[in-house]
Amino acid sequence: METNQWYAVRGQSLAVYARDAGFDLAVYHDYPESVQEILRKWAIREALWAIKAKCVEQDFEVSEVDRGVYVIALSHPLSIQYRYRRSQVIYIGLGNIMHRIKAHLEWTLFEFMLDLSGANFDFYFACPARQNAPKYYKHVEFLMLKYFNEQYGGIDDWRRFPILNKNSGSDQDLQSGTDWWTKPLKATGKKPLWELWPTDYSKYAPLDDGP
Repeated sequence: METNQWYAVRGQSLAVYARDAGFDLAVYHDYPESVQEILRKWAIREALWAIKAKCVEQDFEVSEVDRGVYVIALSHPLSIQYRYRRSQVIYIGLGNIMHRIKAHLEWTLFEFMLDLSGANFDFYFACPARQNAPKYYKHVEFLMLKYFNEQYGGIDDWRRFPILNKNSGSDQDLQSGTDWWTKPLKATGKKPLWELWPTDYSKYAPLDDGP
């Protein structure tokens, strides 16, 4: 497992997670609420298993990462039209990666993916490390959010970051060093075929407000 580099888990689908859990996401809302809750737990379990498996294929032990950073994004060909430019990024976070992904799914991410049930999602994970700087991972998240705001502008003057972010991160007053952390924030070079414009009705509880 290398530090200061990104591991990508692409093309993840809530519909596939649901199918592997034994139900059809297209009729999720037709189930009684008690059944929805069970199926939700099963789908989240499948999601965590699938993400871990893809990481193991890359010799990346994601379950062991306590001080990581990560990006959640829409897969090609979808994108979100932010104020300045289009981006596929919907969230930038940090911490114990698998614990955070699980909490996000239990909080808002499941609903976001459910509303875009035909879409796939990409996850990017990294372990920032710098000698004698144990809080470097926090600084990397801060730099990523700052970069995103400067390049893409967020939704509006109040929502300046990816659509599921609210907080600006924690500046640790460290020299930035190389910009290895920008990779998942930059355009891939593929032309997006669809762009989404969030409306005032598409407000989701920010993931950084969750448990």
